[in-house]
Amino acid sequence: MTISKADIDRLGNLIRVERDNISDSTLNSLQEYRTSHKEILSLTFKMLCLNTQKIHLTSIVTYRIKRFQSIIGKLHRYPEMRFNRMWDIGGCRCILRNNFDVYKLKDLISKEADFEIVKEYDYIEKPQKDGYKSLHLFVKHKLSDKIIEVQVRNQIDHNWATLVEITDVLYDSKLKEHSNNKDLLRFHFLLSKISELNIQDKKEISQILKKYNYFERLSEVFSRNYIKVRRQWFDIEYKHSHKFFLIETSKDNVPKIESYKTSNEAEDSYFNVYKSRKNANVVLTHLQKPSYSQISIAYSNYILTFHSFLTECYEILESLIVESLEKKQYIEYFKIYNLYNSLVFNHISNLKSDIREIGTYANETKNKKNKDKRKEKEWIEDIQKNVDESNDRRKKLIDKFRKSMPTSGFGKLAVIYITIYIDKKNQRKIKKVLALNSN
Repeated sequence: MTISKADIDRLGNLIRVERDNISDSTLNSLQEYRTSHKEILSLTFKMLCLNTQKIHLTSIVTYRIKRFQSIIGKLHRYPEMRFNRMWDIGGCRCILRNNFDVYKLKDLISKEADFEIVKEYDYIEKPQKDGYKSLHLFVKHKLSDKIIEVQVRNQIDHNWATLVEITDVLYDSKLKEHSNNKDLLRFHFLLSKISELNIQDKKEISQILKKYNYFERLSEVFSRNYIKVRRQWFDIEYKHSHKFFLIETSKDNVPKIESYKTSNEAEDSYFNVYKSRKNANVVLTHLQKPSYSQISIAYSNYILTFHSFLTECYEILESLIVESLEKKQYIEYFKIYNLYNSLVFNHISNLKSDIREIGTYANETKNKKNKDKRKEKEWIEDIQKNVDESNDRRKKLIDKFRKSMPTSGFGKLAVIYITIYIDKKNQRKIKKVLALNSN
């Protein structure tokens, strides 16, 4: 059934009028309009999969139909917008290695005989004020009047965008809705230029990190979720024909992943979840060749088990430690080095808890196939590798700043005393955690 542009606009106005009390009839009409994008969205997705694979095999492509909350929120934020001009109802996202690949994909799309790029916003060339970077292409197929939004990002910019959404989940900060939280807005703006940060920028980041216990909170949530999410995905891996995924997440509960064979099944389930829990943070997506690695990168803001920011955070603090020594700012050195070691300890502690939980899980399910046992072993090896890397990183830090350490006088004694004091304190804690899990 074709929905006219006038009918679409009337539906948008009705949603605005009903506001927080949207009737079942209006929701059903909205669902009908949402799902009317499925056919053209699928064609666009297949085209993008073929072209991204020409660029690099590690490329990730997903698609989704815009969530109810997002549509309703956007209609209220832009009261003059005609609903039929909301061109991101159906959307695809492509995650590529770098900006060269991003623009190469745009070039390939422009050469497609059945598709036309009708509009574009280049937020890589001109980033948004908050630091957001991505290439947005609005694509039309010759057999349809519907527009599909294609977001194309490099891996670094995608990681930044998902971290903003993780912050929204953990702190209810509403950064994507123009929050008043100046600290967290500034924090993410600075991170958007991670490769260009000066020392003052890094100091600001470390201050906000400490104020909000940001690193610790992130590590704690990831650790809480990791094993339980991997268990869910382990069951999904046996469902080879399932390529549609409904992910529900929150700051207080472990994310829940449901998989489906067809888009109709998945959409019915999503619609039922929304009707029963309108405030649920749920996304429905499709992956061509699903894997845990792909879904945890593409939707790290929903999976909540890993993010590259943990490594970036270490690197920022390491450079501040070196800088404080070079400028003989020993009090600053004490603060940063102590914070750094504290973060390493918390991270290692959480990782070792993951290993302990896998062991408990293994004991609970003794009658397992060899494949299952191998998978558990892989999990433990992956986590242990992260533990070793975090501990080694801390040990190697001294080599990095040794050249900057004072060679004589009070400065030398102060730095040696501070370093030994902090190292001994944290090494005792780390050894204790490692010993608890050594058996």
